[in-house]
Amino acid sequence: MKLQTLMLCLLALFAGTIAHGQQADVAQPISANEAMEVLKNGTLVVRLSTNVRKIAALEKMVANTTREKDRQRFEKMLAETQEDTRNHNLWLMEAFQKNYTFSKLLFMPDTAAISLKGGVRKGIFYSPELQIDPSLSLESDFLVAFNGNNTSDQKTGNEGINVLDQNMQTLSAPFPFFTGRTSIRRMFEETFNKTTELDHYKQLVMKFQQKLVEFGG
Repeated sequence: MKLQTLMLCLLALFAGTIAHGQQADVAQPISANEAMEVLKNGTLVVRLSTNVRKIAALEKMVANTTREKDRQRFEKMLAETQEDTRNHNLWLMEAFQKNYTFSKLLFMPDTAAISLKGGVRKGIFYSPELQIDPSLSLESDFLVAFNGNNTSDQKTGNEGINVLDQNMQTLSAPFPFFTGRTSIRRMFEETFNKTTELDHYKQLVMKFQQKLVEFGG
């Protein structure tokens, strides 16, 4: 019994040591003030959606479908998805380029996020034509921004600009880690003012810029 008790104590101690080590390996999110200093002196890397999974699924459906009618339907869906993805990325890029001045800017595909987190600083950034430009490099600390659902509150489903630290972790208030616009306002503007998605992104980026100025001066 004494031997069994000793073995159990050793196992518990070993498990606790491993758990502590694993917790220590997880980097803690930087503070709001630290994030602001990073951005003031660094770069905002805007992550653009590639819709890679949806596109790959549609490509597979096109390749594996034998019925001509179905194949044509999937081809149309694929072409529309590719065009829609490209257009939204171009609009978001233009909105940032024309309305964001708080820091330096770079753009990358979302598929490069792991590489960026792992230390890659060149060969993963977009040209204005959404082509990887080997000459573009990241020479400073950075934060990552992307347009999508609010990562800090999954229940709301609000869409807007999210900001992450270098470890791809959500930042905390009072840093403006999420900037959104209400769906009702968007619907009103699109219906009565005939605004476009580009107009929406422009307003979103301008609002984000203003929040940064108010917090960081």
